[in-house]
Amino acid sequence: MRKRYKKKNIVYVLLKKGNNLIEKYVKDTRKLLIFTILGVVFLFISMRYKQLFFTVVFIITGALSLIHSRYFKYSHYIGFELCTLATVLTSLAYGPVTGAFTGLISITLGFILSGYFKPTYFISVLTMPLLGLVVPFFKNHLSLPFLGLLMTLIYDAIILPLYVLLGGSRIPSALIFFVTHILFNYWIFSFVAPILINII
Repeated sequence: MRKRYKKKNIVYVLLKKGNNLIEKYVKDTRKLLIFTILGVVFLFISMRYKQLFFTVVFIITGALSLIHSRYFKYSHYIGFELCTLATVLTSLAYGPVTGAFTGLISITLGFILSGYFKPTYFISVLTMPLLGLVVPFFKNHLSLPFLGLLMTLIYDAIILPLYVLLGGSRIPSALIFFVTHILFNYWIFSFVAPILINII
């Protein structure tokens, strides 16, 4: 009975599979050597080319944060995205040009990955890099949570009225996006961004 429980226990199964995978690569010296070399190269690049490394990481993170729209029909009404975070942090750490570039590429890739790219989304594609350019004007006057909140407000104040006017969004859905976007970004700039800015 105990044996049967163990086999059906999902934690036990996952641990067993993980252990088998590790044993497989440890026994295969060639694969172990390749993974070790790749790990060392990755570590070297991340240390030697810190700005490039973290810019790429933030672009990928921002883009992937929009992929939920592909799988959940109404999720684009919710203001969950990491492009604003990526744009603000790279602008603070590496300058406005890098911040603008990160914002432009991350949100463009994000919309492409989401499979939900409407013509009106070009408003967002043009507005996000704008945040990267204006961040330096406020960085010495606001704490990180309020800087993130201000950038979110600027972004929403530009895109949402235009979405409504151009027929890309209705007022109720725009309001839902605005409220959830403000709440989510205030939280992430209060608790996650301070940790990340010290790393990059």
